[in-house]
Formats: sequence, structure tokens, C-alpha cells
Amino acid sequence: MTDAPKPAGWRGVANHVAVRALGKSVLINMVAPALLYRLAAPHFGSTSLLPLAISSLPPVLWLVYGLIKLRAVDFLGLFAAENVAVSMIALVLAHTEREALIGRSMQNVVLAAIFLASFALAKPMAFHMGRQLTTGNDPAKRADFDATAAQPGAMGAYRVLTAGWIVALLIKAAGSYFLGAHFVAKDYLLASPLWDLVSDSALVTWSILYGRARLTAAAPPAAALETATL
Repeated sequence: MTDAPKPAGWRGVANHVAVRALGKSVLINMVAPALLYRLAAPHFGSTSLLPLAISSLPPVLWLVYGLIKLRAVDFLGLFAAENVAVSMIALVLAHTEREALIGRSMQNVVLAAIFLASFALAKPMAFHMGRQLTTGNDPAKRADFDATAAQPGAMGAYRVLTAGWIVALLIKAAGSYFLGAHFVAKDYLLASPLWDLVSDSALVTWSILYGRARLTAAAPPAAALETATL
């Protein structure tokens, strides 16, 4: 009798692209900045903002690497660039470490404004996100995606998704403001990415569930939402 194949177990899970992406994100955005801050802080005065600036290097360098490797700026890259820009502006304008941390909470406010502005367009931000994640900007696949998205009710679903992201981004900003106002930098650099991880997971989960409910007949848009988790 032939034995049934053994399940892949944790090895299969660990090799999953989502897990690897999550691990990379935690390393670059949480572990590396916190470690750099703790190493740099003893070498500067208590009021110096340089340790906080140094802690921002890993996300910035990773963004630059991605742009050079991909040789293109997609919406994910633009969002990352916006986060880095707001962080740097907050750092330059701040007089204290506390002000710099609070200034970072504006990252999601700016993103929410971008999502809100997309309502002035025929196709809101959630549509463009879904199309890029699903098609990889391949012309043929984009044409199929657009045809499916033209089905009755599909664009309305994307508008609801866009509105949901606006509300979620403002909630994320409120949480980031709280952390910046009450946590010291060394704790903030760990708590803030953790808050982003939890809130983003809730947002993506809602997006998937809502997309499946509203876009059941539209396979490409639904697949786009699922792809957003990878």
C-alpha cells in the first residue's frame, strides 16, 4: 500500500510568498530601525534627532533598491515614497523627537487624501490597485480586467472599497498619533510597525471578504483583492 504524501507542514508555510514578504517587512521596517536607533542613541545628545534619522535608513534604502531593480514606480512605490517623504519632512521641521514622531502620523492622512481625490476620477484608487496587482500591468491582462470591471455594480464596489480605505487610513493615523504622543522613540519604532501590521491585516481581510461578496461574478477583481495579501 502506497503511503499518502506527507503534508508540507511548516516548511511549506515558510516558503509561501506571503510569509516571506511579511518576514522581510518586519525585518526592514521594525527590527532594523529599532536596532539602529538603539545603537546610535548613546553616541548623540538626548535632544539630537540624528538617531531617529539613522533609524529611517533601512526603509529608505529598500525603497531605492526596489526602484532601481524594477526601474518603474508603481502605486506601491509611490505610497512608500510618500511615507518616506512625510517622515523626512517631519524630521526636518521638528524641534524635538516627540514632534518628529507625531509628524509621522500624517503619512496616512496624506494617503487618505489621495484616495479621496481619486473619487473625482472615473475609476477610484481601489480599481487601479486591483488592476496592477492582478495584471502586473500586462496590456492583454489589463484589457481583460477592464472588461470584467465594466460589469454592472463592479465600479460601485471599487468605490466602496476606496471609501473603506479612506476611513481605515484615518484610523491608522489616529493610532500612529497616539503612539507618537505617548511612546518614547525606542518603543515607538517597535510599536508603530506592529500597529501597522495589525491594522493593515484587518483592512486587507475586510477588502477580501467584501470583494468576494460583491464581485463574485468578476473573477479578476476578486483575485486582485486576494493578491493584495501576498
